[in-house]
Amino acid sequence: MSDEKSDSPMILQWRGIKEKYKNEVLFFRLGDFYEMFESDAVEVSRLLNLTLTHRAGCPMCGVPYHASKIYIARLLRLGKKVVICEQIGEVGQGKGLAERKVVEIITPGTAVETEYLEGYKANFLAALCIYKGQAAFAYIDVSTSVFEATSWPASKMAEYFSKELNRSGPRELLLPNSLRNNDVIKETLLQNGTISVSYYPDWDFSYETSFNKLTQKFNTKNLKAFGLEENACEVVPAGFLLDYLEKTANVNLLHVKSIKIYSDSDFLIMDNSSRKNLEITENMRDGTSSFTLLECVNFAQTAMGFRLLKSYLQFPLTQLERIFERQEKITKFYDNRTLLAKIRGDLKSILDIERLTSRIAMDKAHPKDLQALRQSLASWDLIKTYLRDYDFSFIDDSASKKICSLIESSILDDPSTSLTDGGIIKSGWSEELDHWHEININFNDVLSKYEEEERQSTGISTLKIKYTNAFGYFIEVSKGKLSSVPQHFIMRRALVNGDRYTTEKLQSLEKELNDSSTKILELERDLFVEVRTELHEYIDYLLQIAQEVADTDVSSALAYAAIENNWIRPELEDSTVFEVTEGRHPVVEKYLNVGDFVPNDSSLSSEDDDSPSFDLITGPNMAGKSTYLRQNALIALLAQTGSYVPASKARIGLVDRIFCRVGASDNLAKGESTFLVEMTETANILNAATRKSLVIMDEVGRGTSTEDGLAIARAVSEYLLDSVKCRTLFATHYHELSRMNHPSLRMLCMDVREENGTVVFLRKVKDGVTENSYGIHVARLAGVPSVVIERASEILSYIQSLANENPLQIDKMPPAEKEDEKEEKIPVSPGLFSDEEIIISEILSCDLDNMTPMLALQTISRWRKALSGQ
Repeated sequence: MSDEKSDSPMILQWRGIKEKYKNEVLFFRLGDFYEMFESDAVEVSRLLNLTLTHRAGCPMCGVPYHASKIYIARLLRLGKKVVICEQIGEVGQGKGLAERKVVEIITPGTAVETEYLEGYKANFLAALCIYKGQAAFAYIDVSTSVFEATSWPASKMAEYFSKELNRSGPRELLLPNSLRNNDVIKETLLQNGTISVSYYPDWDFSYETSFNKLTQKFNTKNLKAFGLEENACEVVPAGFLLDYLEKTANVNLLHVKSIKIYSDSDFLIMDNSSRKNLEITENMRDGTSSFTLLECVNFAQTAMGFRLLKSYLQFPLTQLERIFERQEKITKFYDNRTLLAKIRGDLKSILDIERLTSRIAMDKAHPKDLQALRQSLASWDLIKTYLRDYDFSFIDDSASKKICSLIESSILDDPSTSLTDGGIIKSGWSEELDHWHEININFNDVLSKYEEEERQSTGISTLKIKYTNAFGYFIEVSKGKLSSVPQHFIMRRALVNGDRYTTEKLQSLEKELNDSSTKILELERDLFVEVRTELHEYIDYLLQIAQEVADTDVSSALAYAAIENNWIRPELEDSTVFEVTEGRHPVVEKYLNVGDFVPNDSSLSSEDDDSPSFDLITGPNMAGKSTYLRQNALIALLAQTGSYVPASKARIGLVDRIFCRVGASDNLAKGESTFLVEMTETANILNAATRKSLVIMDEVGRGTSTEDGLAIARAVSEYLLDSVKCRTLFATHYHELSRMNHPSLRMLCMDVREENGTVVFLRKVKDGVTENSYGIHVARLAGVPSVVIERASEILSYIQSLANENPLQIDKMPPAEKEDEKEEKIPVSPGLFSDEEIIISEILSCDLDNMTPMLALQTISRWRKALSGQ
């Protein structure tokens, strides 16, 4: 930092403001630019790739005022908070320093402007705290009025926090200082690096303060109407959010009328790992919605519909009545393709009523927003006229007509978006505004009319009104008519050929002309604000309309998805049955040619003794085991959103939880190996699954030695069969598990055809057990060099021959062929030394002083595999 003695008054002014906003980026208004200085300039120039300059040794960079929203939006996406500092005073006589003050603080979770939001995504601001042994989590989207909260035992932070954070996906998270060093929270946030996180003193998370904030906001004496009893922990973060919005964003929350309290039991539960593995709304490759379940059903035509559709997938239902209601709406569109086509076409003209309404409530809406609202309401009113013929019910539309009439009468069809540029109000709405427009636009006609009046009253036919830059407007009378000049004429200047005069009325007209532009801008702004304020009384109604549009959009989108993808309506019931005929994976099928996907059946039940609850599936890699497992989980999930499903028939008992333990991954940042991650996920399943759960597990135990892995896989299978007794699909490479015998166990395998040394994966599930993993064939498909493939085949043949002779003693490998022996094809024979002898030699020669723990573990693992014949 430069020496303050040499700093300019402006820099000192900037520092005084910046001192109050140390963690934010300060946009400091200078003329037509927002400037940033010192550390802000260095950081922003790097983040936005702006030119960094210096003035008197002080780093600085700037962005144009009129393009500032583009740069602010980019900073918000990077998790930054932006403080807007405007010039509010004039510089006295061209000297001195203009007064400036902060007029707005924009944070990732409080942004409401269109430029700062992704229309098809919610924009949640969240808060978490611990109160009386409970972890309480609340989030709000001020751009849509969604306000929800939940809680869980603080001891289960590891299980719940990640799940709720990923399900809601907030852009900004507020935490008390006491949680700054919480390991679970730190690890979870490390995996969600795009969230803007801020910490505040613990006393800000006060129950009393929060309770008062909420009751004041909802105008109630208590919060029981919202499901919040006395000392409910959810009160604390919810109230803190309102307080934060009040102090930071300074917005009017007229549209936030209630808060919804939910618990896991209200919805089908999925832990974060299962949600990630199933790729419901984000894929595991780049985090986008490509190749996800969301992409398969995303036929919504409005932003509101898309957000609701995504919420359906994140919060599947567990109440049959609500599921049936959704199914009925979808079926109405599914059964009437003409209606569906018309609806989808008309919905395209409806803009984001939900966010338009929120901006109106917060006095953030501009004139084009109001016209967008009018157009959208008119389109929805038209849609409702023919939807009612199909027994759809909606709220009364009389208020809609009043809103449309108000906007249509007052606001220009194509108004300006700025309240300071004019071009907003229609003629005929305000007599005063029309008067000023008349003066401004038709001033020459006004002057001509006045000129004619003076000619008639004075009898001076040559009287003329003229204008010069030096004198402005004046009346000119020729020398021969000076005797007829009336007393109300005021002398301005005597000339050789005549004199120049003015009058009080001419001066008044000239002043009106000079003031007209300013008056028009002021009046248009004030009149627009009056209209916008008048719309405040319709906020509740407009939010109901937004919900109706979103519901209709989602129902028609899911109907279209069902038709497009050839899905059927599933039968849902309160049981543990799971019967799917010709089920398909919705995402995989989408990217294959029509008819290429091979459908498969599934039949499970944890109540009927004649039907198995546990399917053990064996088969090689690439044969389709993982696809089969995932498709059944996705079918269950889709069914409980109310959607149709990819199958020819489906009967599904309500699932309370879906667990998906598929694939191998590690977490290096947390120091967790692939096997530790696998076991952690397995432990969560075994501890949390209930009889009504659906469990899919793939390759349990593959991250460790054969003996350990097989033992763990067997024990896990037995526990699920004997203790949990839930519907389970268990895929494995351990063919030894097929020796298990249990009344609820069924053996399935992936069908494979071998012809002339070629293996064909039929991707069909059938009864039985596969004894061959076909790993060498998969290696060939992957492009492993042919010499390696040939050698692997020789070794495999040798191992299999030994296994046939003495399955318990397979301890020798055939020697590799030498380069000059390949042509002779010398028969494979055992090596000179046994594996035991080689390993003993290695043990005796180990350099223990220079061996790291990791290398020791890897070496021991290699020895174990060699001795076990792997």
